[in-house]
Order: sequence, then C-alpha cells, then structure tokens
Amino acid sequence: MDPRSLDNTSASIADIVTADKLDAVSAGIVKDDESQSLSALSEKQSALGTRATCKAAPSKRRMRKSADASAVNADSDGASGVGEASSKTETSSTPSERLKVRQFLEREAVSELDETDEFEGVGSAYDTERGAKRAIAAMRDRKAKGALSASGGSKGSSANAIKSTSAQGTKKAKTTSARGVSHTQASHAAQATGAVAKTAASSSGNAAVAGTVGGSGIAAGGGVLCGVIAFVLVALVIGQIISALFGFWDAEDKKRSMEGLPPYITYEMVEEAIRCQEEFGHPAGCTIAQIICESGQGETMSQLATRDHNLFGMKWASSFASALEVAGKAGWTTQEEYTPGTFTTITAYFTVFKGDVECIRFRSRVFLQASHYSANALIQQAIAERSSDKMAEGLKDAGWATSSTYVDSLKSAMDTYNLRRFDSMTVEDLESGALSADAVIAAAYSQLGVPYVWGGTTPGVGLDCSGLTQYCYRQAGIAIPRNSEDQAAFGRKVPVSEASPGDILWRPGHVAIYIGDDRYIHEPHSGAACTIASGASQFASAIKIR
Repeated sequence: MDPRSLDNTSASIADIVTADKLDAVSAGIVKDDESQSLSALSEKQSALGTRATCKAAPSKRRMRKSADASAVNADSDGASGVGEASSKTETSSTPSERLKVRQFLEREAVSELDETDEFEGVGSAYDTERGAKRAIAAMRDRKAKGALSASGGSKGSSANAIKSTSAQGTKKAKTTSARGVSHTQASHAAQATGAVAKTAASSSGNAAVAGTVGGSGIAAGGGVLCGVIAFVLVALVIGQIISALFGFWDAEDKKRSMEGLPPYITYEMVEEAIRCQEEFGHPAGCTIAQIICESGQGETMSQLATRDHNLFGMKWASSFASALEVAGKAGWTTQEEYTPGTFTTITAYFTVFKGDVECIRFRSRVFLQASHYSANALIQQAIAERSSDKMAEGLKDAGWATSSTYVDSLKSAMDTYNLRRFDSMTVEDLESGALSADAVIAAAYSQLGVPYVWGGTTPGVGLDCSGLTQYCYRQAGIAIPRNSEDQAAFGRKVPVSEASPGDILWRPGHVAIYIGDDRYIHEPHSGAACTIASGASQFASAIKIR
C-alpha cells in the first residue's frame, strides 16, 4: 500500500496491517507459522553437511523449548492432536539430528588428525571404536527386548495406565530424557575422541587400540595381561641374575678345587677320578699322579693322550674291543726298561678311547679288575686306607710299569701337585670346593719328624708352626696367609671346645693342626721336630677356615 494514500482511507491501522499481512502471505513473500516451522526443519536437515558453527544450537533449542511449553499450556486437555504430534515429532527427531551432526564433525576432526604425521592412525582407531560401540549397543538392545518379552503384559498395562493418567508428565519426561541422552552421548563422544588422539600420539600400537576399543573391560584385561607379562619378564631377569651368580660361584669353587694342578689336568678328569674312587676304591690322588707321569710333557700332554685319549699308556688286548669306553687300537713306539738302567725301543699297540673320562673309567672298571691287580695285597691295602702312596707301590708290584723309578715318580707328583687331598674327597666336595679335613690331617701326619726351622716353609726339610699349617691347608687346596696372626684373622674364631679335626688351634704366637681327641700336630720350637701333642685347651681358640 502506498503510504501517501493513508490520508485518503478511512480504515484503521490494524485493518491495513492485517490486510497487507494476508496479501504478503498469499503472495508467498511472508510465510505463515506452519510453513516457517517446516521450512526451518527442512533447512536444518539440508544443512547437516554444511553447518558452519555450533553457536546457534543453544538458541534454537531454547526456541523449541518455548514452543513446546506453549503448545502444552494451550492444549492442556489434549484436544489439539496436531500440535501434540508436531511436538512429539520435533522432540524425537531433534536428538537424532544433533547426533548425526556431532558424528559428522567427529569424523571430520579425526580425518584431519589422521592426515598429520603426529596422529597418523587415529582414523582406524576411531572406526574400530565406533564399531565396538555399535556392537555393545546391539547387545544391550537384545538383552532389553528379552527382558520385556519375559515380563509379559503386566509392564505394558502399568505403562499405559501411567501414560493415560499423566500425558503432560510423559511428554515432559520424554523431552527431558531425550535431551539427557543427547548430552550424555555428546560427553561420551568428546571423551572418546580425546582418548583416540591421546593414544595415537603415544605410539603405543596394539595397547593403544585395545585401550580405546575395549572400554573398561578390555582395559582391565589388558592391565592383567601386562601385569602377567611384566611378572614373567621380571622372573626371567631375576632367573638370569641368579644363574649368573650361581655360575660365578660354581666357577670359583671349581677353580679352587683345581688349584695347583698342571694346566692339562681338567676338572672332568679329577671329577671322574673321584667318582671311580667312590665306586671302585682306587685312590684319586694316585690316579691323577699316573696321568701326570704317563702323559705329561711340560705344559701339555703326549700325542697318545691328546689324539687317542690314552692317559695311562695302557696297551691293547683283544678282550678290550667290546668295552663301551674303547674306540679301537693304534700302534706307537715306546721305550721299556726290562733291565734296570737299560731302555729298549719297541712298537706296540695301545688302546684308543672315546674320551678322557672314558679312559679313567676303563682303568678302574676293566683294567684294574684283572686278577694280578685286584688280588695284590698293596692295592687292597690302598683301597682300604684310601692311600695313594700304597696304590703307587701296589701298581709297580703288580707289574703296571717296568721303570725302576715308577713309584718315586708317582709320589713326587703327589707332593708337587698336592694330590693326596683328593683321597678323602667326594664328588660333592669337589663341586663345592669344600675343605677336606682328612687331607689337612694327612698332610700334617706326613711331616712328623721334620725339624723345626724358624721361618721354614719347606715340607720334609724344615718348617715352623705356621709353615706347617700353611702347608697342610695347601694340600687340601686352600691358600691361607703365612704368619700365625694373619691365619687367625683369615679364618673364623670359635671356642676350642667347638674345634673339629682339621681346624687350626691358635694362641698368640703359635698354631697347630687339631686331629681330634684333644690332640694336635705342631712344630713346637727350635731344636724340636714336628710331633703329636695333647691338651688342646692350652690354646685360646680354634680357627675354622671356610
């Protein structure tokens, strides 16, 4: 309407506005309320993929809330079915639309993160998480449907009664519930997105995916699994440390047991010699002395020993062919002393063995079981007394060797390398490096009658009191200090009443070897010789070594 024509009309302002409004509506310039509502809904549906910001959402929610409240107040008796249906439609569809928008935005944000180097892999983790959530939701829906079908119609009747009693309350409850779910889902979605980004940034691989996908259940399972793996790893590390420590201690014990022996005498040789001593009675000290005298050549062994493992120079006999330890025979040139002082070179067959240990066992199991050895009185005495000296005498007497100095050579090796200490040892003693009290006592007995020499350290020639104790322990494979006071500090002091055979008895300035029954062996003083004495209580304490 032309404003200039207002003066020429008699209509009221209200009539003019109303008429123009109807014309504008009819012309399509201005839309009525229902068209505006439908247009807004259509615009919102078409804007899912192009919405620029989220700031308008709160104002729209407030407008819809006001519209819902007005519709409820105007139609309190439920007569306006169209308004109620429209309210229900908007209420039910709005959360779903917001969820789609949120999911779209989340997908876009994750895609952008996935394209960066720092958060590469977020997309796959997000997709996996979404799939897991859908699976969990489906399971919950199936459980809920099962519960409803089991409860029958009673719950349905109650629900209908409640609905008919308070329709407005139901509508408000639905609206509130829908909005509560929407806020809860939004919160969960934000948390899930943050968790995905955090786990991807930590570069934790499978552990990150498991933590994102599994929720609290899989996270707890993953924690248990990690705990088990950590426990196993710690146990393995501790096992390795303990094995290393025990291996170190075992090596030290073996080293101590082999102290003073030639380099070519191995631990396995000594172990088998002691094992045969336990099984057949042949003194281990003499066994090792034979290896040294028969095969030793300076720092190495003869070719007969290294190539054919024949450690004792045992010749071949056809009856040996079936022995488990024997590998065959080989011809060697050798010298024999059939007449004292006259050596004859001959070629003879010698037994070839599978190994050094097999050779030592064959000597006790087969060779020494021949009647001229097993029935020899000196060898029988050596077995009974575990005496390497008697064994050396018996071997020569039974015809083992033709050399006139064979016994002296064996005893010299026993003295030089302290081999008699093995006569009283067990395999367990050897493995642990344990002190053999019998070896200490035997060494003390061997020096009876040796003159006292101040500062003397030469066995069989001259010793002082601490020289005697040092020699005796050296024969048992134990190195102790030279002077008596140092020996007392080296060991552990106990009352004399707790002394055991083989212990050192000590008083200021003097030491002795306790042999039991209140007796001891010592080098008393200048002008005297090594002797046995009684009265251990004269000493201040006993010294236990190891």
